[in-house]
Amino acid sequence: MSALDDFLAAPGIDDIKRALFIQPHPDDNQIGAGGLIAKLVQKGAEVYELTVCDDRFVDIGYNGEGFTTRQKETLEAQKCLGMKNAGFLGFADKTRAGVEEISEAIVSVIRDIKPDAVFSADSSVSNECHSDHIKVGQAVKYACMDAECNFYPNLIDGKLRDDAYLVPMLGFYYTDKPNTIIDITEYYDKKTEAIGCHESQVSMPLMFAIGALAGKWGEQKGYEYAEAFKIIGSIHMHCYPFEVLGNV
Repeated sequence: MSALDDFLAAPGIDDIKRALFIQPHPDDNQIGAGGLIAKLVQKGAEVYELTVCDDRFVDIGYNGEGFTTRQKETLEAQKCLGMKNAGFLGFADKTRAGVEEISEAIVSVIRDIKPDAVFSADSSVSNECHSDHIKVGQAVKYACMDAECNFYPNLIDGKLRDDAYLVPMLGFYYTDKPNTIIDITEYYDKKTEAIGCHESQVSMPLMFAIGALAGKWGEQKGYEYAEAFKIIGSIHMHCYPFEVLGNV
């Protein structure tokens, strides 16, 4: 591989030892990347899950103590996959918070965990109409860049911060422009089991769509089931106009 090819190449997942999956809502990580999560965990990686929006303001039976319905389901799905909980940021479903506010909250988690890779929903999908997905995907982009800035969001006692962190890899699921197809045939049952933990959300049409999509992505590489991602490295996150090439 030439130096130019190396520069244009999408990072691989083989060296990921610690990953942070940031989901707009409970269940997004399992639907979009449950197979990859299971694969990473089996390889021995630490895999964290951060949930941005949840049902704390719309769960009629929730009295403010303990966990909401969807938070409980999230914890069950994490247990199923062997993930670690990085927390619930506390934003509401259909939040009115802006991208910058959400991003600043994410930055502190990234700096604390120091992941080799961050994954979230692709905010630039042409037919994505859910404002939470668009905001969170965009906020994750900002956060991965801002986490490196040792003056952001403020100085500490008039000095540059010592917790700044460079995110080496950023990946997006729910993408319509993937550069990486990952074989999840071995992990598909675990993916669907984890999705099933979200009992309040599961339906036959949803499960059919998930299976059909996994099968469709798999066709491109000769796999039974696959997941698709757009993955970029830190070098591609700023002023980089070229397509990042993977295995698609």
